[in-house]
Amino acid sequence: MSINEKKETGKFTDVPSYEEHARHLYHQQQYEAALVEYSRLLQEHPKDENLMIMIGNCWDGRGDKNAAVEWYQKACRCNRRSVLALSNLATAFYEIGDYRRSLKCSCRVLKMDARNLSALINQGNVLYQQKKYAAALEAYRKAFEINPQYFIAAVNLANTCLDLKDYEAAKSYAEIAVKLDSASVTAWTILGNVALELELADEALSAYRQAIKLDSSDPWLYNYLSQAWQKKNNWDEAFAAGWQAVEQSGGEEAQQINFGYLLYESTLEKQDSLLREYALKWLEKYPDNQVAQHMGNAVLNRAVRPRANDEYLKNIFDIFAPDFEQVLTGLDYRAPELIRCLLEEIYGSKKSPRLRILDAGCGTGFCGGFLKKYSSFRGLYGVDISEKMLEQAQAKKVYSHLLQSELEQYFSQAKTKFDLIVSADVFTYFGSLEKLLSGMADSLSAGGRVIFTVSENNLNDDDYFLHSSGRYLHHQNYVGKVLEKVGFEVEKLERAKLRNEGENIVYGYVVSALKK
Repeated sequence: MSINEKKETGKFTDVPSYEEHARHLYHQQQYEAALVEYSRLLQEHPKDENLMIMIGNCWDGRGDKNAAVEWYQKACRCNRRSVLALSNLATAFYEIGDYRRSLKCSCRVLKMDARNLSALINQGNVLYQQKKYAAALEAYRKAFEINPQYFIAAVNLANTCLDLKDYEAAKSYAEIAVKLDSASVTAWTILGNVALELELADEALSAYRQAIKLDSSDPWLYNYLSQAWQKKNNWDEAFAAGWQAVEQSGGEEAQQINFGYLLYESTLEKQDSLLREYALKWLEKYPDNQVAQHMGNAVLNRAVRPRANDEYLKNIFDIFAPDFEQVLTGLDYRAPELIRCLLEEIYGSKKSPRLRILDAGCGTGFCGGFLKKYSSFRGLYGVDISEKMLEQAQAKKVYSHLLQSELEQYFSQAKTKFDLIVSADVFTYFGSLEKLLSGMADSLSAGGRVIFTVSENNLNDDDYFLHSSGRYLHHQNYVGKVLEKVGFEVEKLERAKLRNEGENIVYGYVVSALKK
């Protein structure tokens, strides 16, 4: 999250007095009428860059960012050193997602005026979107040093410090932001989020309540409120707020996922009565929502499917894709590293075997960087069910082929033969592994190898079962038995830590098997 400021307006010279009428219309947000007036003025003064800027502002006000860009560019061509035109152009480029040109325009402005607040904020916003948080922080800090009363700089500093986990600094800037603009929902929300990270649950509750007073329609505020109540171990209020987030959103997918996680966390705290009440209500209210059905049945210990539903997987991973790697890093996620070490153990660290490799369930491409080392030319393939995850993988530019597909369906139709199939933390969304591993065996060349991780079932004697986390756990003997059955010879089946889950360690197995 980063906040930008409104487009700047220019000063006019040598224009008729009815320019004031056009300006009045613009400030009254009567953009269509203002556009007519400014266009009429421009006919009389065709080289007035400020009129071009105002026409761009009118188009921006109407929501046509591309038309706004065209007019700001015309103003820049009229005067290449127009700080105002360049500044507005930088903001417009940012708003349409053209970060490269936005940053270029901001830098041009700052060369002419190093204290230009709009350019500094825009520069920071672009860097923030590129996840260059330290550089973004520096730009925001410069703006704040120039004007310590500048709300946008303060709130963006608070948010960026939060992302950098500098919670004390984030709290300080957030407190400044709410003093500068006590009606800002964003500022109160950030203050609440920082307090939550600092384990200051009462302060978080106070901030979120203030934000809700200002905007009671935002479902995310109730989700944050639920998290604060969890910190205070008040599960009645946590469930009430979490449920309100779902209802307030109209049942949107992100809030369904959050509610599922709330239910799972309540199982860890033995809130059985509340858990059952809300899980049953959730299942009844949203019979067609796959997140509700999957997670609701999981927390009630009802294994109704042999694998996770396709729609459920697409939805959760499309939503998680932008922050997926950052979240997993925070969980001490080990699966890719376990696979990388096993590859070095098998193939060596220096000599490349030039294999045709499939990354099955490649996600954002966590494994792609080290798999590339072992692949032949144009021989690294990735398959995943989530389009958004594949977009992240594509950006890494390591895969020669990427395909969106559910894995069992892919293997049932695949014609390409691979020397190696790798799958990190994917089997946890499958209960029965026979069809999946059989498909992998069919897609391997003679003597080909499969390497994967799988979560451990150490809770009962079942071959597999759906855990309250919504993930399937597998018994070690079952994994080995299925591999043998579908035509593999097990090389390695070793217990290892896969990741953290809250305060718990999730163990599983890293597995290597050769096609017989």
